Amino acid sequence: MADIYAAQLSPSKVEVVTEWVTGQDWAADFDLAAAPLEPVTSYRFDDPAGEVGLEVHILRSGDRHIQVPLTYRGTPLDGADEHLISTMDHSVLGKRWVYAGMGDPLFRQRLDDTIATAGTAARQFRVDDEGRRIDEITEVAHAFGTGPLAGARDVEMLHQLNLDSSAEGSEGGLLLGRWDGQETSVVLAVMV
Repeated sequence: MADIYAAQLSPSKVEVVTEWVTGQDWAADFDLAAAPLEPVTSYRFDDPAGEVGLEVHILRSGDRHIQVPLTYRGTPLDGADEHLISTMDHSVLGKRWVYAGMGDPLFRQRLDDTIATAGTAARQFRVDDEGRRIDEITEVAHAFGTGPLAGARDVEMLHQLNLDSSAEGSEGGLLLGRWDGQETSVVLAVMV
């Protein structure tokens, strides 16, 4: 389960994501000045220790959809300087170190585990400043694994999403997702 505070963030998540996307080779042909990134939805994975935020943002730029996995940590991740995107001030939790999700071993482990066990994204709850759960957040993407893929050694996130490719009843080794307005499942990640 993921606990979500009604916090002020500086810079905002969209600002952090936009800055990172502009430097990615796979986004070289995006014109974010003409079609800025707009949040569509998100989903999270659970950190069993409850220390690291593991969130994937799904956004659109014009008619193109992308996803960006991030992790939020209370202290720097040793040996991961090349994956550090930004620091962020969180009005409740304090300074957070924001990493590209695929560069964070915990994110990769939780993604792989969700796919291999046919698990689902974490349930999310609004919490007050003291951490007491208020209510469940249901307006997020439903992401779910399809089970293991024999011989797979790694997992890859798809940054650019194809909303028109139906993945219903697909084989193992996938993370699929759907959300309000996207009734058919979309491939989000693949075991390789």
